[in-house]
Amino acid sequence: MKTTSFRCLWIGQAFANLGDIFYVVGLISLLYTLTGSAFYLSLLPFTTTIFRFFSSLLAPLVIDRFPLKRILVQSQWWKTILLVCLGIYITNFNHDFSVAVILFIALISLLDGVAAPVSAALVPQLVPKDKRMKANGFLNVITQTIFVAGWPLGSVLLISTNSSFIIWLTVMLFAVSTIYTVRIEIAEQTTDSVAPTNWGSIKSGWVAIRQIPTIRTLISIDFITTLASSVWVAAVSIYM
Repeated sequence: MKTTSFRCLWIGQAFANLGDIFYVVGLISLLYTLTGSAFYLSLLPFTTTIFRFFSSLLAPLVIDRFPLKRILVQSQWWKTILLVCLGIYITNFNHDFSVAVILFIALISLLDGVAAPVSAALVPQLVPKDKRMKANGFLNVITQTIFVAGWPLGSVLLISTNSSFIIWLTVMLFAVSTIYTVRIEIAEQTTDSVAPTNWGSIKSGWVAIRQIPTIRTLISIDFITTLASSVWVAAVSIYM
């Protein structure tokens, strides 16, 4: 059962990661088409990074109070719904820029900030202790492969189609990701421990980052990589 659930986890996250890349590619093209302004285009990486940061701050409050699977399923489900709403908006009102586009970006980024740590936290519950290093290595290979292949593939699709098609394709990828996430089976755990306070939940993560240099380095690399990838795609899209 755990092997099947782990397979559902990595397949679901693979589709979600590919959808995240296509989503950024489609939005960059959309914003530039609607505005032709580098300023509005720069709002995408800025909004994404800022709202993911705030979401990551609040993620411990959710993780300490709800089952991990429920959080991941709900985040993927609501991301799919928001993308459907964005696709409808683009299809019917893509003749002008609106703050609604930025609102969609902000809400999806909030959900991303919660989903990322939850998917990582599920691995110890699905994989035996002696195989966790191998499982994490496998997940990293899958993530990096999608990252390397996703950007050029998204650019090719954008050249061949348009931003609306990319957004609707992302909706399909998120829907498939949600289906696989629902299929994850985790044994219910009952505990009598008292949930930490709100401030205690938030502070615990920052204490770990401050005290463990390795975690601090990984967090910095992930932040820079996320920001750089969005800027790179923006520059390439403008050039094309």
